[in-house]
Amino acid sequence: MTDDFILAVAAEMASGIDAAVECWMTQVERALENTNLTTLGRLQAVQEILATYKRLTGKAYLVRAVSSVSRQTLGLRDFGPDQT
Repeated sequence: MTDDFILAVAAEMASGIDAAVECWMTQVERALENTNLTTLGRLQAVQEILATYKRLTGKAYLVRAVSSVSRQTLGLRDFGPDQT
């Protein structure tokens, strides 16, 4: 019973995180694909999205992911389909 509850809570949390990340990524994608903006305008739009994220979350800066094994900073390529 307890394990089922924990799994249900974890699944709900994961679903909420997925929805939030998708929301932010959709905003970034729309900014980057906006043909009405110049290249600089697209960059500024993404910067505005990032500033909004920081303001809403109360984060002054974002922390980079670091490997617990090698202690090196991880990039997007480190989180590809093979890494899940």
